[in-house]
Amino acid sequence: MDLQKLVSDVHEILAANGDYSNLSDKDIYVNSIQVDVRNVYFDLHETVNKQTVKSLVVYEDRDDVKDFDARESIADDDKTLIVGDLNEQNWHALTKRFNWLKPTSRHGHKYTFGLGDRLGLASNAHLRLFKGRGIMPVLAQQSIRELLLTNRTETDVLLDAGWAVFDEGFTTGWADDGDHVKNPHEVDYAIKAGCTMITLDSTEKIHNEIADLTDDQLDAKYNALDDDLVKYFNDTYLDKTFKINDNASVHFSKKDVEQSVLIFNGAVQYAIFIYHKFIKPYNLDFEISMDEAIVPTTPANHYFFANELHEAGITPETIAPRFYGEFQKAIDYIGDVKRFEAEFVIHEAIAEHFGYKLSIHSGSDKLSVYEIIGRLSNKHGWHVKTAGTNWLEALRVIAHADPKLMQEIYKFSYENLDDVAAFYVFNAQTDGKAPKPETINDSNVMTLLQDDDARQVLHTMYGSILNYQKSYRYVFRDKFFKILKENQAQYDKYLIAHIAQHIDLLQGKAKTKAEVQAKYEPKD
Repeated sequence: MDLQKLVSDVHEILAANGDYSNLSDKDIYVNSIQVDVRNVYFDLHETVNKQTVKSLVVYEDRDDVKDFDARESIADDDKTLIVGDLNEQNWHALTKRFNWLKPTSRHGHKYTFGLGDRLGLASNAHLRLFKGRGIMPVLAQQSIRELLLTNRTETDVLLDAGWAVFDEGFTTGWADDGDHVKNPHEVDYAIKAGCTMITLDSTEKIHNEIADLTDDQLDAKYNALDDDLVKYFNDTYLDKTFKINDNASVHFSKKDVEQSVLIFNGAVQYAIFIYHKFIKPYNLDFEISMDEAIVPTTPANHYFFANELHEAGITPETIAPRFYGEFQKAIDYIGDVKRFEAEFVIHEAIAEHFGYKLSIHSGSDKLSVYEIIGRLSNKHGWHVKTAGTNWLEALRVIAHADPKLMQEIYKFSYENLDDVAAFYVFNAQTDGKAPKPETINDSNVMTLLQDDDARQVLHTMYGSILNYQKSYRYVFRDKFFKILKENQAQYDKYLIAHIAQHIDLLQGKAKTKAEVQAKYEPKD
C-alpha cells in the first residue's frame, strides 16, 4: 500500500473543508470520513478479486495513535498515519474518539426497528436507508440460537454492526439487542459482549398447558395456590374493570384472573428477578416477550402482566404480546386484519397507560398490518423486529447470480425440513404446498423468493444450509459468501428495497401492501 499517497489524501481531505465529492482517491469511502481539528479517520474500500476489502486509516498525533493496531504506518511531521484492519481493538479505539459509534439504549427514541443481520453484511445498506427517517435501528439483534446456527458470537455481531456505523457516518444512535435470551448466563453473556438491550424470552416460565384446562381443572389449579396469593389476585382483579382511556377498558372475569395468573405470573416473577439482577445494575434497555404463549395475549393477560410489573416498580422499554392471528416467519400476516386492528387498539392503550411501547416480533414481511401499527401507535411509538428478511434477500442474490447453486440449496432445504420443525411454527410442509424441487429450473428459480411456502422453507433452514458438510467441507457456505461478497451492491439494492416497504407503511407514506410492492419490488 502506498502510504505516502495516503498522506497526500489526508492533506486533500483537510483542504476540502467538508466537501469530499471530488477526492482524487476513489478507494476512500467518503461516508466514513471524520475530521477532528487536524486528525483524520476514514475507511478504504479496495476491490480485490471482485470483493471489497476494507481497511481503516487514522492520521493522529504520534503518541495518541498508539491506541490503534497498525498493519502499516508512516510519520508525517508531528503526526503518524496508520493503516489497520477493521478489528476489535481498532473499533474500541475509535469509540474513544467518537461516542456515537457505541450502541446505546432505545430510551427517548419513539420509533425503533430491529434488523437482525445474521450474516454481518447488511448493516451498511440498512443505515443508508435509515438516515433521515427518524427511526433508531437496532442493527445487532441475535438470539443464542441464531449465533449457534451461523457460527458467530455476540462480539462478531457487535463489530459487524459497529464498523458499518463508522463506515456510513451514522451519528444519530443505534442499539445492540441480546435477543431472546432465556436464562441468567445468556443474559450475562450478552451484557459482557456489549449489548445495550436485553429481550427476555420467558418461554420456560410461561405455562402454556393452562390454556388447555377445563374450567373445573382451572379452578382447582388456581385455588391450590397459597391462600394469600389467591386473596391478593382476587382482591386486585376479580370482577374489576380497569378504565385505560376514554375508548378502552379491561374487565377481569374469574377465568381471566385464573388464566392470567397461572399462565403468566411465573414469567412476571422471572422478569422482576432479571430486572434486579441485570437490567437495573447495568442500566439496560429492557424488552419482555409474552409472545411465546400458544394462544393470543388477551387484553386481560396483557394488563395483568403490565400491572404486576408496575406494582414492582418496573417499566420496561417494550413488551411483545402475542397478537391475534399468525406472525409466521418470512411471510405476511395471517388472520382477520379488522380483528387485529380492533385488538391492537386495546394493546396499544395498555402500553401507553403503563408507559412503554409495543414490540412486534417476527415482523418480517407483515405488510398487511404495518399501516395499522403506524397509524394507531401513539405517544411511545413502536418497535418492530425483523430478521429472516436479510437472509432471504441474500438468497435472492444467489438465485440471480448462480441459479444452479440456488436450486441445490432449495432441494436440500425441501428434503430436510424436518430438521427445523421443532423450532418454528410455519405452514410450508412438504405435503404439496411448497414447490417441488424438480419443478425449479434456471428460468423460474427467482420465483422461489416470491412464493410464501418456498420462502418459509428457505428461511427456516438457514442454519442447516450454512452448516451442511460433506467430508469435513462446507457444501454451500463458502460458495454462498463468495457470491454474496462479489455482489454486495446487488445485495444492498435488494435489502433497501425490501425494508423500505416495511418503513413506508409504518410511517404512513403508503397505505397498502400492493402500493409498496409496486414501488419497490425488484424486477430482476
